[in-house]
Amino acid sequence: MRQHRLHAAAAGAALACLAAFGPTQSNAAPPLAHTAGPSPAGPARFVPGPCPKTPEPIDALSTARCGHLEVPENRGRPGGRTIKLAVAVIKAASAKPSADPVVFMAGGPGGDTFDDIPILVDSGLNKDRDLIIMAQRGNLYDQPNLACPEIDRFNAKAVGLGYDSASAQRLMLDAVKKCRDRLKGDGVDLSSYNTTENAADFADLRTALGISRWNVYGYSYGSDLALTYLRLHPKGIRAVAIDSVTPPQSAILPWGWSSAREGIDNILEACAAEPRCKSRYPDLATTLTEQVRRLEAKPLTLNAKPPSGETR
Repeated sequence: MRQHRLHAAAAGAALACLAAFGPTQSNAAPPLAHTAGPSPAGPARFVPGPCPKTPEPIDALSTARCGHLEVPENRGRPGGRTIKLAVAVIKAASAKPSADPVVFMAGGPGGDTFDDIPILVDSGLNKDRDLIIMAQRGNLYDQPNLACPEIDRFNAKAVGLGYDSASAQRLMLDAVKKCRDRLKGDGVDLSSYNTTENAADFADLRTALGISRWNVYGYSYGSDLALTYLRLHPKGIRAVAIDSVTPPQSAILPWGWSSAREGIDNILEACAAEPRCKSRYPDLATTLTEQVRRLEAKPLTLNAKPPSGETR
């Protein structure tokens, strides 16, 4: 289960936040003044097409309007190649929806936006407005798709090697280099897959779909993307909601460890404050460290049966 699936209430809160701005009216305040941002090297366009075939059926896609957004891969290089980003517009549940839709910016970076659809719909994000989903560049249903099977194969080999062992580090570095070299050999400009270009993609999407104003909902890394989008492309934004915020100054992968460590420390402190836990584990931090080292040296393999009964 993905982490964000534990946050249906948060998505509902974002819906309430957007709704708090009230219905769209002709005398509503104008959008924020536009500030300088990256200029597209060529015109973007939305091309209607079939919805992606997801590993598991997604009911909302059966009635969605789908297609892809064509944009320059690198807006700083006029005449460069074009990439395609998968898009789905999910109709509002209301018979009389508001004119301004909600656009969702997923986390990750690089999370599969389309498998977020069920939780977004279940939380009511499309209750009164259309919900727009776009896979950020390099995603599963995009062209190009920057998936790295080399790293998947490394993950399979790494089981039992120890998380920070020299052999695991060597294999991981080799896998990353092989993936990078393959993508570069295919002509992919890896420098173009970043938050600035992501934000420009969403600005182009709004224009390509002919939407005058919309509401932005960013989750996790998507909150950093939403703030970047607000800063560089404020035109056409009615409201912004950010959930599970990733601060822009901390939007780097090592930040994930400090966040995890904070959670572990909270557990240790809670145990120390509870008499029965403290009595059973008088030095839980040392116990945890010893157990991790023991499992790193001799991994424990277990077979478990999921509810379906199939052994995995």
